[in-house]
Amino acid sequence: MKRVLRGVLSILCYVLLLFPGFLFAQTAKPKEFKVGYPLGGSTGFFWVAHRSGSFEKYGLKLEPIYIRGGLMGIQAALSGDLLLQLQGASTVVNAWAQGAKELQFIGAVGNRLDYILAAHPSIRRPEDLKGKRIGVSQIGSSTDFIARLAARRLGLIPDKDVQIAGTGGQGDRWTALTAGHIHATVLQSPFTLRARKANYPILIDFSKEDFEYTIAGPLTIRSFIKSDRETVMNFMRGLADGMDFYRDEKNKDRVIKFLGEYYRSNAVEELEETRRVYSQVTPGLPIVTVKAMENVIANDRNLAAMNLNAAELLDLSFLERLAQERKARGR
Repeated sequence: MKRVLRGVLSILCYVLLLFPGFLFAQTAKPKEFKVGYPLGGSTGFFWVAHRSGSFEKYGLKLEPIYIRGGLMGIQAALSGDLLLQLQGASTVVNAWAQGAKELQFIGAVGNRLDYILAAHPSIRRPEDLKGKRIGVSQIGSSTDFIARLAARRLGLIPDKDVQIAGTGGQGDRWTALTAGHIHATVLQSPFTLRARKANYPILIDFSKEDFEYTIAGPLTIRSFIKSDRETVMNFMRGLADGMDFYRDEKNKDRVIKFLGEYYRSNAVEELEETRRVYSQVTPGLPIVTVKAMENVIANDRNLAAMNLNAAELLDLSFLERLAQERKARGR
């Protein structure tokens, strides 16, 4: 009898390893959960995962909550209001370095810079930006960090040679740029396509550089990992499956539809460009690396001087388990 019982348990464990959604398919009521997200190119992976039903396979019914700025998201995480969210790396690293040690990245939806610095047609050379304004979403955000990095790459000193101005989301920044209220801004797809079609000067294209850098990824806090580890794991399973759905050519029309909802746009050419770019930027699992996070730190003057250990901000155990489960299923 004991031998039979052990055999049954072995089979059950094998089934759950191969098909982690099996258990949840038997559950009548999914777990309802709020997840925060910003509007940005790589975070479109999360929206597509949500709309494609990828999280429901693992027993999660998510309510996406839009967060305009990274600082608001961090406050919501630390207060317990949004225990899971997609968040920009630089804002999180700054908060973590200043004492918010509860924060933990568990993956990334982009491990390479995907921004350009586009300028108004009146700006032809980097030196033309002296005394001018570069628009970002808000001061202290990821776009603020990347704009400052771009300025330094061009030999300009932020807040001295150029003014960094909080201008709003990509749509707001694009409108401000075309109207001449700002003279340059950092943009992701699909606005990169708009800038190129309008022949706006591209002063820097980070996407062409082979440079590991965490743009954004799933964020949670240590206490939530400790108290409800399986919910975090199921979120990562759903996100990974949703990213596969995003990249699969047979889902192209549905992904374009979902991205149209996400961006509130019916510009099919721009949406196709977005899908193409991010399918290349993140080709596999939502992997975050220590090197990419170290580059976030090294390229910030204040963070670089603090002798930080980037590995302490990461919990890679969920990615490791994902890889094991997929290997067992031959994927």
